[in-house]
Amino acid sequence: MRENTFKDIADYIVTRRSEAGFSQESLALKLAAYNTLFENLDSLTISRWERGKVSPNIVRQVSLMEFFNDQPQQLLCDAAFELKQLPSIDSFFKMIDQQLNYNHLMGAHPYISQDTISFDKLTKNADEAENMYGWIANYHTNLTKGREVWSKDFIKSLANVDSTEVTFYLVNGLLAGHIFIIKVSEATFDALSTNQLTDQQLTHEHLIQAHEPGCLYMLSTYLGGKHVTEDFLSHLLLTLAETENNIAFGYKARSDIGVKLMDFLSGEVVDLGDTLQEKMDGAKYQGKRRSYVSFKLSRQSLISSSLFLNLTRNCS
Repeated sequence: MRENTFKDIADYIVTRRSEAGFSQESLALKLAAYNTLFENLDSLTISRWERGKVSPNIVRQVSLMEFFNDQPQQLLCDAAFELKQLPSIDSFFKMIDQQLNYNHLMGAHPYISQDTISFDKLTKNADEAENMYGWIANYHTNLTKGREVWSKDFIKSLANVDSTEVTFYLVNGLLAGHIFIIKVSEATFDALSTNQLTDQQLTHEHLIQAHEPGCLYMLSTYLGGKHVTEDFLSHLLLTLAETENNIAFGYKARSDIGVKLMDFLSGEVVDLGDTLQEKMDGAKYQGKRRSYVSFKLSRQSLISSSLFLNLTRNCS
């Protein structure tokens, strides 16, 4: 029976190597052949890892766990698993505080007290979902100042696909946040990311089933208050990481907070929208306002990010 509880990465490597019957030298060779992350790895480094003298960085830890056919998101997100190289996310929450304190277009809901801490979390099966699809459509049309016009029927048709993940956050009956994620093939994902296929051109036929290997694309999201921040982000990140067939994640950030979130996750910029002239319009990137900034993030990069690990470990 495989042991699934470990004190730290040193304990993990010693246990899994012993179970597999590898010497330190043979493990070094196998890892070097498995992933370029381990290029030039030698038995001395393996020995130092196992003795806790040094620790592989978190990206390497993820790859090590995948090499041994484990689920890195489960092991690394266990608060009992010691992570010596996990940076603090204090700077992230400072950014959230700044963004949500002064501009409701970026997230601060103008009708909800920032002192409120209670909220209701609804799914797409909720009775209220029908009306909320219209609210999401209105939000997006307003956010883009009419450059992209969505309809309630458009949102509803995509939500009706089983693989679509929808979460609503309500505070005193007011919609204070939402997450709307669809699952598509890699080809469709690449077309969406580079705007060869625009979001409003999507139909339910572009979407694939949850069990199929593919990519998660966040069609729309809104974070309307600090009180839902941690649950909002933890839910979002766990949805992305929960299965290995979620190859990558992407979205078009259309506001500053969206760009800042992906900066903390070290997402890759794959496309930029048109340059805008109005000061508060669109998303700011490299000194210019853009109609969108399109990001891509591999599942491995997500699981390795300090934001993901801190949030999920805090909730475990």
